Amino acid sequence: MRSGVTAVLDIGKTNSKVLAFDHDLTLVAAHGMASVSAGGRLDTARCWAFVLAALKEIAARFGLSAIVPTTHGAAFAVIGKGGLTHAIVDYEQPVPDAVSAEYDGLRPDFAESFSPNLPLGLNAGRQLFALDRADPHLFGQAQALIAYPQYWAWKLGGEMASEVSSLGCHTDLWAPLKAAPSSLSAAMGWDRLMPPVAPAWRTLGEAAPTLGLPGACRILTGVHDSNASFVRYLAGSREPFALVSTGTWFVCFNTAGHVQGLSAARDTLANVDVLGRPVASARFMGGREFIEIAGAAGLGAQAGIADLRALVAAGIVALPSFAAGGPFSGSKGVILGAPSGQAQTAALAALYCALMTCECLALTGPVHRLYVDGPFARNALYLGLLATLLPDIRVQASHAEHGTGVGAALLAHWPAESGQLPDYALAVQDIAALDLDLEPYRRAWREMITEQSAS
Repeated sequence: MRSGVTAVLDIGKTNSKVLAFDHDLTLVAAHGMASVSAGGRLDTARCWAFVLAALKEIAARFGLSAIVPTTHGAAFAVIGKGGLTHAIVDYEQPVPDAVSAEYDGLRPDFAESFSPNLPLGLNAGRQLFALDRADPHLFGQAQALIAYPQYWAWKLGGEMASEVSSLGCHTDLWAPLKAAPSSLSAAMGWDRLMPPVAPAWRTLGEAAPTLGLPGACRILTGVHDSNASFVRYLAGSREPFALVSTGTWFVCFNTAGHVQGLSAARDTLANVDVLGRPVASARFMGGREFIEIAGAAGLGAQAGIADLRALVAAGIVALPSFAAGGPFSGSKGVILGAPSGQAQTAALAALYCALMTCECLALTGPVHRLYVDGPFARNALYLGLLATLLPDIRVQASHAEHGTGVGAALLAHWPAESGQLPDYALAVQDIAALDLDLEPYRRAWREMITEQSAS
């Protein structure tokens, strides 16, 4: 039996996975299911059953030594004496207009929270405020308020903690420059419910005996999923860099960026890395928008440069936005022109995502080197477009299939309470630019966006 295996709970908005990595961070087992929500609530019961079954199967095959939870952001658990006092809210659940307007008058200034004012429940504070207004007794009777990764750590080991990357991802609940709960958290009394902050790599305890897992299996605090991807690059690159972590969301991190220059109106934010440092960031819902443009079948379409040339020659464009959030969240997505066939539609979606990525990167500050991680790091057309649109920047792609999982698993290898980064050898590939002049197209695209915003 292989020993020293780390299991990662990778609970995403679209898919949930339990991944097992050996000591060399090689994937040795994977289990997956579609993430489910109903009635605006996350189906944590179904996910828990899936997680337990997968962990038991992994433990039966390998020497399971650690479990690391990593999840999407904008999800918090309100814990009472008997467990959840309310189902965890799906961040795509709308907040009533009157409640949302009241919240807007209370939320912290951007200069404090570095959280943009987002739609739906993408600011976790807005979700919690709506719960408070629906049930004024809810938080008075609660014993703890924990982010989604730490909810799974608590389910597994019974210990609670807060963690900075989860508190600091556009929640309105954290003040990154002070490294403390925000004024909103204090005003609402939520700060008293937050357990002490623990590093993402800290062992909170061992798996509860009732789970039927090995008693020596450590449960780690866990981490926000985009920040889990970021860990690999922090550990593998000592020079300034930017990272595009792709998936349902495309999140751009820039270690050379300046958080004071971020724009509240453009969905920029300061993410907080696992070491507690604010990182200039911007994002858009790229995976969702790709599918809105190209359809689910477009993800596997064989689009190439000939399809791009045809789109550019015909002046066919996709203008933002096709999903909530992003730098043009006030605009309604529209396609001007008619792509011919699935390959051209997929090429248009890749071009749109590349243009939006460049817009987001520009909002974070100067970029010296760019890494691309996640599912779109295997989309050759998207990568080639980035290298073409960013001719002065070295673009490199990681083809690791489970970058978020590997980053989370690295936490189990972190030098004990030190703040020192673990050693990690990045495996990346240089990306060449396409033989295509896209500057006139990009200028026209920007002009159309300006006209769209003015109308």
